[in-house]
Amino acid sequence: MFILVIVVFCLLALSDFPSLIKGGKWKAVVVLGCFYAGVLTLALLMSLDVKLPSPFVGMQELIVDVLHLGYPKP
Repeated sequence: MFILVIVVFCLLALSDFPSLIKGGKWKAVVVLGCFYAGVLTLALLMSLDVKLPSPFVGMQELIVDVLHLGYPKP
């Protein structure tokens, strides 16, 4: 599964990056490369059965604990 994830990402990168590089859109190459690196990291961790935390828990902590937004307690 690990190899399959890498092969799929390489094929996707080969379809996206050459046209951006030929067009000289270097900012788009950097942004897309960062997105690719992040998603590839998450996909590889998931394929290795690493337990990833839920993003909803982090959002809840940000909204309720940091921003102090929420419903008043009865």
